[in-house]
Amino acid sequence: MDKLPIDLFNEFSQQREGEILYQLLYRCLQQGILKGLLKGGERLPSSRELAAQLKVSRNTVRMAYDQLIAEGYVESHQGAGSFITSLPEKLIHPPVDSSRDEALPPELSELAQRYMASSSLYASGCMLLQPAVQPMDHFPRKRWRRCLSAAADVDAMFGQPPAGLRLLREQIAGHLSTFRGIQVSAEQILITSGSQQASFMLASMLCNPGDRVLLETPGYPGTEAVLAAAGACVKHINWQVLQDAQALNACLTGSDARALFITPSRNFPLGHTLPLEARLRILHWAAQNNRWIVEDDYDSEFAEGHPVSALFALDQGKRVIYTGTFSRTMFPALRLGYMVLPEALVPAFLKARRLMDGGLSAVAQAAMGHFMSQGDYSRHIRKMRQLYQERRSILEKLLADSALSHLPVTDAGGGMHLVLALPDSVDDKALVHDLMAEGIGIRALSHYASGNTSLKGLVIGFALNNADEMQQGIDRVEAHYLKLTAKTSG
Repeated sequence: MDKLPIDLFNEFSQQREGEILYQLLYRCLQQGILKGLLKGGERLPSSRELAAQLKVSRNTVRMAYDQLIAEGYVESHQGAGSFITSLPEKLIHPPVDSSRDEALPPELSELAQRYMASSSLYASGCMLLQPAVQPMDHFPRKRWRRCLSAAADVDAMFGQPPAGLRLLREQIAGHLSTFRGIQVSAEQILITSGSQQASFMLASMLCNPGDRVLLETPGYPGTEAVLAAAGACVKHINWQVLQDAQALNACLTGSDARALFITPSRNFPLGHTLPLEARLRILHWAAQNNRWIVEDDYDSEFAEGHPVSALFALDQGKRVIYTGTFSRTMFPALRLGYMVLPEALVPAFLKARRLMDGGLSAVAQAAMGHFMSQGDYSRHIRKMRQLYQERRSILEKLLADSALSHLPVTDAGGGMHLVLALPDSVDDKALVHDLMAEGIGIRALSHYASGNTSLKGLVIGFALNNADEMQQGIDRVEAHYLKLTAKTSG
């Protein structure tokens, strides 16, 4: 292909504030593929040719191509060039019912209908190698205190919308646009107290008691607990199935599940990314069958390289609800998270919020909004990402130099932990029980693997501790592992 159709680049002159040029080019090409304007097997122009056509640098084109290749839209063949990936035609054009924009879907639960009919109302400690815990000695306390002081002066102290403080919702919308490719208005964002509240609200609002819900395994145990508390019947999908297009199709075909809860960008705790065809397939399933997908974008801020696009950004059928939290990037006691809702769901969820608690702390929300608006949040994330990469390298070297060096390490793609696989003969829960008694906060992989008894391993955090502390922890892990394996072999 000598030149790409000029219609592909209608938006190229409409660069959004804060949007990097290569991201805009990536978005134009991605949409061309998803809309069928670029067909599977077609060869893309070389970076030099496209750069000349668009009058941009070759580096801009290369970075856009690299992102398309990383996400599976384009395949690169040595010496032959870059080609559009061939995907099933029906996945490229998912059916969209435009009437869903006009009224709430009838699939809302009985509890949600009661919310809609109601009148408005107005209210562990840290251990060595523990995963998902931040080192607070690296937190910008002075900057945060200034934001708290500024928050005490805002009008929000005297009331706020049930969706949450507008300042914070606008900042979240901007953050998602820049870092996750999600284009939404502040009106679609609902502030929560974290992932637990979001999961409970979603299970209660989208499902009736007894309805089947699909949940990936391994995964965060708190989500399953919340779904069960809401009365959902949980069916697990093994992560190997999610990686296999045929197995996933067999699982979804004929499924009566009302919703799928998933971490598509980075599975917790293994860090796997859902392949492009699998992402398109579950979007197709949801659009075809009037189902919901709840996307937990866990830990994406600390992913290595450029994180893949959020599922919400690919959704044309308005069936994805996106959830996020500040617990990992800031600190858990902040108790702030958020949901991004399809517009049709917003009225029902606002009614629910008024009945449940009327909203969260306006001061905490205002402080977080100021922290983001002044650039402190993005600077903090960059700083911590670099620190975590350094600490991960330290932990990997400590493991390589220990008696545990023969055990495989699962690449979690960055984040705040890694996974050390254990032989089937080793009881990971028993090992972790002994370690916790000595102040080692490692978690058993099987703890996260409901319905999947074959997964054995250790989830080891590296974010919290320095090199000396990690050495102490690994020494204890090594000693207990050797003791346990000596018993089993004897």
